[in-house]
Amino acid sequence: MLELQRNVIFGQFVDTGSVIHRMDPRIKLAAVFVMLVATFLIDSFLGFAVVLPLLVLIQVISRVPLGYVLRGSAFFLGFLLFILFFQVLFYPGDVPGSGYLWRWGFLSISTEGLRSAAILGLRVIFLYHVTTMLMLTTSLVDLTNGLELIFGPLQRIGIPVNELVLVFVIAIKFVPIFIEEIERLARAQTARGVPFDEGGAIKRARRLGRLLVPIFISGFARADLLSTAMHTRCYRGGRYRTKLRRLHAEPSDWAIFALVIVWMVAAWQV
Repeated sequence: MLELQRNVIFGQFVDTGSVIHRMDPRIKLAAVFVMLVATFLIDSFLGFAVVLPLLVLIQVISRVPLGYVLRGSAFFLGFLLFILFFQVLFYPGDVPGSGYLWRWGFLSISTEGLRSAAILGLRVIFLYHVTTMLMLTTSLVDLTNGLELIFGPLQRIGIPVNELVLVFVIAIKFVPIFIEEIERLARAQTARGVPFDEGGAIKRARRLGRLLVPIFISGFARADLLSTAMHTRCYRGGRYRTKLRRLHAEPSDWAIFALVIVWMVAAWQV
């Protein structure tokens, strides 16, 4: 039986009531931005070793099961290993200090290529884990309010911030909806004698490809229904709207944000 919801966690929210869940979404977004910038500045294994305890601390405090995160990241990690494999093989050999370990024509394995692939893999995993934890610990309502307040000043120069944030949040929300729809169609096809968990990878991919047309049709139908519902309720973007819940950053939120900045600077400087 095809089970995608257990293996894809992007866009899902797991409410465990932890301290991270209760943080102001603006502070969480700012902290994630700092960590993403630091990811591109850190260029050593020691720096990522300094970052690792912070990731473990976030995972523990969030109380999101580690097994749930790993199971939902299996497809991503497999695809990442596939990309890094080619990164190693096609790394340019004319770089000084490459130190060939194996070479055959334009294919080669060198110490510098392995180091470059390892650093790239750590960066991608760090980026993925940080953004995934943001999704898992922040509801779409809080994420929307936080983004609207952060980019709100851009409305003064004519940028439709509310509409852009709404489109972004709806796109994220549609990911688990599409996954659920794929599973529903796969179960219906399995009941009719089309097994999706048998055969090789190519055969499975071809069977899944047949579901793309009904999935897109269902997606357009849902989008049209959502648009009709918004027009019926006289939705006009951010104009004349009030907030039911006002966001307020606690001193503990600012302390956590300062800790993240200090930790990232230390990882960058080591």
